[in-house]
Amino acid sequence: MFTAVASSKGQGSRLTLVALIGVLAGCSDGISQSDVQFVTSAMPPQFTSFRMYHTAPDNAAPFGNSGSHGPVRLQQGCEAILHLPGGDKRESVILDSGADDSFDLDAIRTADGWNVSSDGLSPPADNPVAFRTQFTNCVSAIQDKYQAEPDKAPFSGPEVLK
Repeated sequence: MFTAVASSKGQGSRLTLVALIGVLAGCSDGISQSDVQFVTSAMPPQFTSFRMYHTAPDNAAPFGNSGSHGPVRLQQGCEAILHLPGGDKRESVILDSGADDSFDLDAIRTADGWNVSSDGLSPPADNPVAFRTQFTNCVSAIQDKYQAEPDKAPFSGPEVLK
């Protein structure tokens, strides 16, 4: 796993150490520093963690169908923990974008900034343009889903997510 830390306190030696540990473990360089900066600058302030992952579509293997089925295209799953006035809320979405690319990413807000990592299965470094598009789509879909559920979140309102 390659991990990068974006810090507002200028801890460059910490980033070097974390990167060195990833190299020593034999893991791929799954995310570039420019992608880390893109993620941290685009992350809404309400998000305390964010995850992108592969998932199979709901209809990949229908019940009662013991016969063979065609290949399944993995879809982009996205999940975030939102810190809101009424407490923390987990939101998940599965993008049905039709894109062939899906990515693995974990981002966690810390006291020092964001800790952003990729496990290397589908690292953002393989296709940074598609990664940034999927990331932006994930963030927007989570925000849209949350804003569309006012009955589930009595603490929602126009001032919560802007």
